[in-house]
Amino acid sequence: MFNLLGSLFKKTNNNPNIDNKIISVSRSTNNNIRDSLRIPEPTLSLLWITDEDTSKIEIAGSMSITITLTENGPELKENENGFYAEPSLIWTKLPIKPNNDLYKDPMYYPSYSKFYPETRYQYLNWLRDVTQETNLSYVFLYFYGLERHLLVGDYDKAVDEIIRLLQYHSKASFRSYAIRSLIIASIARKRVDIIKRAPFILEEEIDEALALRILEGTTLSADDMINIASVVGFTNKRYIKLHPDLFRSKLQELINDFEAQYGKIMTVFNLKDFKYRPTNAFANLSLPDTVRNVKVPQILENTKFKNGVKEMLTTAHQKVKEELIMQRTH
Repeated sequence: MFNLLGSLFKKTNNNPNIDNKIISVSRSTNNNIRDSLRIPEPTLSLLWITDEDTSKIEIAGSMSITITLTENGPELKENENGFYAEPSLIWTKLPIKPNNDLYKDPMYYPSYSKFYPETRYQYLNWLRDVTQETNLSYVFLYFYGLERHLLVGDYDKAVDEIIRLLQYHSKASFRSYAIRSLIIASIARKRVDIIKRAPFILEEEIDEALALRILEGTTLSADDMINIASVVGFTNKRYIKLHPDLFRSKLQELINDFEAQYGKIMTVFNLKDFKYRPTNAFANLSLPDTVRNVKVPQILENTKFKNGVKEMLTTAHQKVKEELIMQRTH
């Protein structure tokens, strides 16, 4: 599947068996969660649930070592996590304890199997309405399972659910992971229609979003350039602050003139010309490193990109200055 990343993102490793490593964990036919907590759709069908014995629980992100004695001596083999390391996997045989006190402290790398019975109950109870405010760790835990769906499960439902989560849980730490996952998984699935389904992802000033713009040959608006002004080295923001509408207007005129001659701004860039850097594309630690580690084009650090945007901002600044002088002399 991940050979579909094509010209945008590059895998750090090649693994022909990757689909078998991240395919769904077993699903439960047990209705106790549905009956007792009344978890609605689409949430219920997006959960990963198992009735297996808890002795099979694995820890996401860990690595076990198997030692085999052979005639040539002991052989050591590192084993990646199996299906039962999925942190969002709901183990029906683990106890829950009803309570009304929301646990507010952050739980780093949350995992259902590591929760206390009280926090398991709180998480399950929140799943009845995932739009409600809660501990952000619960949002992340549910999101881990949605990332798995993006890759090998129900992609369309997962996309809709992540968009819904972003509407109600907008903290930067969650937003950055969610948008990055949406972009990379959608390209892996050859689903660039993600732009129409979630147009806000293009507004993010991150390399992944800019790469998607290049792939689709979109423009950069005046607001886009203003938002990344500091990143590209434009520091004289006096007119942006004092005369924002005028500055935006002059900048957009420059963009329109450029595109009338050369086409949409992002079409002048080629992804092959950028340096690539490995990044953890997905938050879910149970996904193999060969999936999580993706090489991303470093657009915001590229000299051609930075200089081009900075030059337009500088020219817009000069045009605003000239306009203000003209207004004062007439």
